[in-house]
Amino acid sequence: MTPTRLARDVSTVAVAGIAAWSSWSHMVAVALRFGERPEVAYVLPLSVDGMLVVASAAMVEDKRAGRRVRWSARTAFAVGVAASVAANIAAAEPSLGARIVAAWPAVALLLVVEMLTRAQPVSRDSQGGTRAAYSQREPRASGAAPVPSKSRQTDLLPPVGNARAGAVGGSATRQVPGSAPQRTGRRKRTAERGQRTVDVVARLRAERPQASLPELASAAGVSERHVRRLVVAAKAGEAEDEAGRP
Repeated sequence: MTPTRLARDVSTVAVAGIAAWSSWSHMVAVALRFGERPEVAYVLPLSVDGMLVVASAAMVEDKRAGRRVRWSARTAFAVGVAASVAANIAAAEPSLGARIVAAWPAVALLLVVEMLTRAQPVSRDSQGGTRAAYSQREPRASGAAPVPSKSRQTDLLPPVGNARAGAVGGSATRQVPGSAPQRTGRRKRTAERGQRTVDVVARLRAERPQASLPELASAAGVSERHVRRLVVAAKAGEAEDEAGRP
């Protein structure tokens, strides 16, 4: 974890903790003021703060995985912030300054989570070393056939010449159905899909080094077996690179 990411995560936890404590204390005060039983009043804020935690985690996870943030997470987060702000204002002194101060922690949490969900994923260029190791072993790891070279494509071309030896009236030329360019195009598309999967898994491993194989497979949208093959190939490449260094 880089110092920048560590500072970001620590600051996020601090803001969330302050907002949770402020929301909890104010909601308890409001619930008791309106006649709620103490045992209920002290746990009631957990329903709001818990919803905020789940919604913010879902939004950040969607963004980091390259998916569109689900509308249900945004709705739940907005409702939770609104409830927290309302409780904070209701518990504050009846003055503009007191209400602004009371509402600020929830607003700060809203802004922090919004910044995290709008942050751009790690660029492909920053994954240069890891992506190179994956790329060298991509055909074997992903199970996709390699893209033939030009010389290989020439070898794959069907023979063009006499359709039948000794045919009357000269030679008829034709190309065998299922031509090589079509096969080459299919192989190229398969290889490109495999490369995209390799890049996605490499990025996820770099962002979440502690993630399990099922978590990586779910985020990448592929099978756990496929992810395991990619990880094994990447580790083998890293070991070869380490062994080859003087």
